[in-house]
Amino acid sequence: MPSGDRRRIQTAVLGSTDSQEPLVLPLEAIELDAFRRHYEGQTYWCGSWLGGCGRQLTTKLYVDRVCHFAHHPDLDTTRPPCARRARDVTSADHLYVKAAAEGLLRAQNLQGEVVCSQPGPAFAPAGSVVQLRLGDGTGLTIHMNAAVPPDWESPQAAARIAVEAGVLLDRATLQRLPYVHRIRCDSQGTSRRVLIGTETARGTQWFTPEQCSLGPAGLVTPALNDLPNRSIARPPARPQADTHDQPARISPEVRRLLLRLATARQGRDITNTRKLIKECDGLLTRRTRVPAALKEARDSAEQWLLERSKEVVTWNREGERVVLTGDAAKQETEKRARQARQAAENRKAYLAELKLALEHERFGDVRGLLRAISQLPDSDVPLTRAQIDLLKGARARVYDGGLGKLQDQVARKKWLQRKCPTCNARPGQECFDAVPDGQPLRRMGGHDERLRLVIASRGKAAAGKRAQRGGSKASSSSGTTTEDLARSVSHVSCPTCKAPAGKPCSVPGSHQARFRRAHTQRRS
Repeated sequence: MPSGDRRRIQTAVLGSTDSQEPLVLPLEAIELDAFRRHYEGQTYWCGSWLGGCGRQLTTKLYVDRVCHFAHHPDLDTTRPPCARRARDVTSADHLYVKAAAEGLLRAQNLQGEVVCSQPGPAFAPAGSVVQLRLGDGTGLTIHMNAAVPPDWESPQAAARIAVEAGVLLDRATLQRLPYVHRIRCDSQGTSRRVLIGTETARGTQWFTPEQCSLGPAGLVTPALNDLPNRSIARPPARPQADTHDQPARISPEVRRLLLRLATARQGRDITNTRKLIKECDGLLTRRTRVPAALKEARDSAEQWLLERSKEVVTWNREGERVVLTGDAAKQETEKRARQARQAAENRKAYLAELKLALEHERFGDVRGLLRAISQLPDSDVPLTRAQIDLLKGARARVYDGGLGKLQDQVARKKWLQRKCPTCNARPGQECFDAVPDGQPLRRMGGHDERLRLVIASRGKAAAGKRAQRGGSKASSSSGTTTEDLARSVSHVSCPTCKAPAGKPCSVPGSHQARFRRAHTQRRS
């Protein structure tokens, strides 16, 4: 994995935009914990080389389903949503193939480079073609899908072109070529293994990249040592005579459409299949004759979509893709709906607490609530304009202003051992704030005054150690008791609620600005 603090990532695939080296996100919670520790301090981004939007992502940890990446809540409603729809590990296969091709160059000490095609139109996504270019001008072109048709008419096309295992070739090409090189990626733990195959009249044989070689003649696999004497597909026994009753021939336009439709179905791309069905309808409504194969492929794809609408895709413990049907799919759908409803209810409750925390200037609570909201599962209920403004204001105050950092300095188990001078919570009890005409509201992260007691005791302990070592006289923080804290704050006025000296603030405890003013006067 290359160094750097900006990593482009999407769903279960991570890759750097500079080197396009992929890394699969662990699916189990215990493995994700190790992943977070390993990449602590790094940020993750929706990879443009995977068709993403380039925005920041966060990791989602679950114990009842697979872990995955999710976008941060986007507060800018003017930006379009992320258009990436391919979210499984196959969407990064072109990056694995690129890495395997670079390894082949290094293993054979060849001078060259490997590049992936740039993002193009909707039918030609990023990485549709991977080109391995040698210094002498030769090389290998790998087609990862049927979006860009291979040029089989070029010299030595069979040796210098490889296509993905699921790409279908027309019969005329198979009758003319003695062999076709194939590429595929298989899941291996949390990564993908690249295999190179050679399809001949006997079938397809698969090899690892280490078993193959590359040179001026093109790609060479062990299968070429015993090549059959005939082409991949046998020609017809006799040519059919042209008659007026002969069905309409398949034009190049219809052939490409059939290949794209078959590729979309094999890749389980529901969105692209719907678009291709509309293209088929456009051809079928023309007055010119169209082959019956187009109508059959169109009807078959529509039936396939109907069956897929009743399926649910999930992953098992080994990280393998599982398709649920029947009662299992129904139960999984109901489970996800319950989780989405619960997430919407939790988000509504957190936003209500966030509004109160901002009104009372409890910035530690604001930070905790923002983290809790960002970690909620995805919900189908969109944010309202008022909720978006609330989140914007909260982030601006606690992150841009740097407020509420006491909760990051004091562990929960430390401040729970002390009595709270604000709400009089005993050791081991949570802090609560009184709410007019309602139940007491739990203060997430504890009152700041309770946390300051821990910080003051640390300073006193450090000063004692320095005095024992014979160092200079340490300056210990004042206000280590409830009375000292109240006395130091009451000596100054509050710049927030304008409470004069000797009068309490309008909220439980005191405002942060009043503590800072008292601390500044003690130092001066």
